[in-house]
Amino acid sequence: MVSICEAPDLSKPTVNIYICHESDAIFDNPRTYRENVMRQGSYRGHNFGSPARLKCIDDRNIALSHPDPGKIIWSYVVKYVLTVFAIQANMLHVKGAAVAYKGKAFLFLGRGGSGKTEVVRVLCKSGAELMANTHLLIDGGSVCGIKSNMRVREGGNDVYVPVQQQQNFNAHDGWLPIGGVFWVNYRTDGRAVVEIMPSSHAKANLQYFSEAIKNWEIKEDIADYSHADPFVFAELVNQVDKMLKDFCESNDVYYLNVDIFSDDGMEELMSVMEVSLEC
Repeated sequence: MVSICEAPDLSKPTVNIYICHESDAIFDNPRTYRENVMRQGSYRGHNFGSPARLKCIDDRNIALSHPDPGKIIWSYVVKYVLTVFAIQANMLHVKGAAVAYKGKAFLFLGRGGSGKTEVVRVLCKSGAELMANTHLLIDGGSVCGIKSNMRVREGGNDVYVPVQQQQNFNAHDGWLPIGGVFWVNYRTDGRAVVEIMPSSHAKANLQYFSEAIKNWEIKEDIADYSHADPFVFAELVNQVDKMLKDFCESNDVYYLNVDIFSDDGMEELMSVMEVSLEC
């Protein structure tokens, strides 16, 4: 819930984002790493802009002030809140896209600009249902997608499509068993290569480009969440690392190097998905 108010109401049971005045006393005495760098216009990683005010009051209440609050909400707050929730629930939070197909979830992971969104869009036009385009929560052998703004390429530029404008896709909400995992590396020459990645190679790639803490550069935030206790921080990141290792060892992660707009590329992908459904 996003509220515009004079003072936060700490009695609300959900995660609340309070849009406050810049001079609100709640922002006095910034203490965490993120609260301080936000004042310099550094939101997260390579996201910069106008100076902002932030106060992570507790796990369920966050106050912020910015001319365009959505910039802070999408670039930082959503990522932080989901990561903390996943840690508390002993789940894995990863950056990735997913579709529902014949009762199972198929995950598409990869570096930024690798073609994950395009793969999902093509599959959704071929009978799959959109689960998520950025945020995935993994609990053992099941996954739940959290829908968010979708970044697409139009005319050579990045365009962000709000959730409410993505209704041209059939959508699936809730948990599904994982049917297949693909590491996407898009190509445009019409050829198709699909092969299983060794689990150690899959983990190395997922660790830096999919796992939330490293990919979104929020290690400082998790350290502050751990009250700057290096022992607690180590336990949390070791917990995440073990879940990621287990995920890569318990799932075949396919290297998907295809031209998804070619007949061969689409047929190769669909054939692997169909085989996975039989397992």
